[in-house]
Amino acid sequence: MVKLNVKVPKRLLEELDELSEELNYTNRSEFIREVLRDTTEPILTPGAQEGISQGYADVAAGRTASHKEMKERFGLNDE
Repeated sequence: MVKLNVKVPKRLLEELDELSEELNYTNRSEFIREVLRDTTEPILTPGAQEGISQGYADVAAGRTASHKEMKERFGLNDE
């Protein structure tokens, strides 16, 4: 690992420490590494991205159904 020095306002550091403790991280560095990974690595897999794109295309083309229509189609009721 490489050491990275970053200056942040005291209040931000306090918030980071509070949040990392609340989320049960072992230390501040572990928490910050996780935040950096979450913001730099793709969150969605290519398959998920494709599915979302297809969903938007379906909406744009009018290939949608209401909640009520889907319940009727699959024989579901509120019980």
